[in-house]
Amino acid sequence: MATLTFKAGSTPHILHTHFASGKSLTCDESYAMGIRNLTQRIYDLKNKFEDAGVKSPIMVFDEKNERGGIHARYFYKGANCSFESIPGARNYSV
Repeated sequence: MATLTFKAGSTPHILHTHFASGKSLTCDESYAMGIRNLTQRIYDLKNKFEDAGVKSPIMVFDEKNERGGIHARYFYKGANCSFESIPGARNYSV
Protein backbone atom coordinates (compact mmCIF):
# COMPACT_ATOMS: atom_id res chain seq x y z
CA MET A 1 0.00 0.00 0.00
CA ALA A 2 1.28 3.47 -0.87
CA THR A 3 1.73 6.19 1.72
CA LEU A 4 -0.09 9.49 1.60
CA THR A 5 2.59 12.15 1.22
CA PHE A 6 2.54 15.74 0.05
CA LYS A 7 5.39 17.80 -1.33
CA ALA A 8 5.72 20.89 0.88
CA GLY A 9 4.28 23.94 -0.86
CA SER A 10 2.49 21.95 -3.56
CA THR A 11 -1.17 22.64 -4.32
CA PRO A 12 -2.30 19.30 -2.80
CA HIS A 13 -0.30 20.12 0.35
CA ILE A 14 -1.83 23.61 0.56
CA LEU A 15 -5.35 22.23 0.11
CA HIS A 16 -4.79 19.38 2.58
CA THR A 17 -3.44 21.77 5.23
CA HIS A 18 -6.31 24.20 4.63
CA PHE A 19 -9.00 21.52 4.87
CA ALA A 20 -7.38 19.63 7.76
CA SER A 21 -7.50 22.82 9.82
CA GLY A 22 -11.32 22.83 9.53
CA LYS A 23 -11.57 25.40 6.75
CA SER A 24 -13.56 25.22 3.52
CA LEU A 25 -12.98 26.60 0.06
CA THR A 26 -14.86 27.66 -3.08
CA CYS A 27 -13.44 28.34 -6.55
CA ASP A 28 -13.58 32.10 -5.97
CA GLU A 29 -11.76 31.80 -2.65
CA SER A 30 -9.13 29.48 -4.09
CA TYR A 31 -8.49 31.89 -6.95
CA ALA A 32 -7.74 34.60 -4.38
CA MET A 33 -5.22 32.20 -2.80
CA GLY A 34 -3.51 31.70 -6.17
CA ILE A 35 -4.98 28.25 -6.78
CA ARG A 36 -6.47 27.88 -10.25
CA ASN A 37 -8.83 25.16 -11.51
CA LEU A 38 -10.03 24.12 -8.04
CA THR A 39 -12.35 21.44 -9.42
CA GLN A 40 -9.38 19.68 -11.06
CA ARG A 41 -7.20 20.17 -7.96
CA ILE A 42 -9.91 18.59 -5.75
CA TYR A 43 -10.12 15.65 -8.15
CA ASP A 44 -6.33 15.26 -8.01
CA LEU A 45 -6.40 15.39 -4.20
CA LYS A 46 -9.12 12.71 -4.10
CA ASN A 47 -6.98 10.51 -6.38
CA LYS A 48 -4.00 11.04 -4.08
CA PHE A 49 -6.01 9.57 -1.20
CA GLU A 50 -7.22 6.66 -3.34
CA ASP A 51 -3.70 5.90 -4.61
CA ALA A 52 -2.58 5.66 -0.98
CA GLY A 53 -5.46 3.31 -0.17
CA VAL A 54 -7.05 5.86 2.16
CA LYS A 55 -10.74 6.83 2.08
CA SER A 56 -11.01 10.42 0.90
CA PRO A 57 -12.39 12.81 3.56
CA ILE A 58 -13.39 15.40 0.95
CA MET A 59 -16.96 16.63 1.19
CA VAL A 60 -18.87 19.19 -0.85
CA PHE A 61 -22.11 21.09 -0.86
CA ASP A 62 -23.67 23.54 -3.27
CA GLU A 63 -24.40 27.07 -2.09
CA LYS A 64 -25.52 30.33 -3.64
CA ASN A 65 -22.76 32.65 -4.73
CA GLU A 66 -22.69 36.46 -4.85
CA ARG A 67 -23.53 36.48 -8.55
CA GLY A 68 -26.88 34.72 -8.06
CA GLY A 69 -25.64 31.30 -9.17
CA ILE A 70 -24.51 28.19 -7.37
CA HIS A 71 -20.97 27.11 -6.54
CA ALA A 72 -19.40 24.16 -4.73
CA ARG A 73 -17.84 24.52 -1.27
CA TYR A 74 -15.25 21.84 -0.44
CA PHE A 75 -14.05 20.74 3.00
CA TYR A 76 -12.87 17.68 4.95
CA LYS A 77 -15.17 15.40 6.90
CA GLY A 78 -14.12 15.05 10.53
CA ALA A 79 -11.97 18.20 10.58
CA ASN A 80 -14.38 20.26 12.71
CA CYS A 81 -15.71 22.21 9.73
CA SER A 82 -19.08 23.79 10.51
CA PHE A 83 -20.35 22.93 7.01
CA GLU A 84 -20.27 19.17 7.69
CA SER A 85 -23.66 19.27 9.42
CA ILE A 86 -25.40 21.40 6.79
CA PRO A 87 -28.23 19.63 4.94
CA GLY A 88 -27.05 18.75 1.44
CA ALA A 89 -23.41 18.20 2.41
CA ARG A 90 -22.18 15.01 0.79
CA ASN A 91 -19.04 13.00 0.16
CA TYR A 92 -17.18 14.24 -2.88
CA SER A 93 -17.39 11.79 -5.78
CA VAL A 94 -16.86 12.12 -9.46
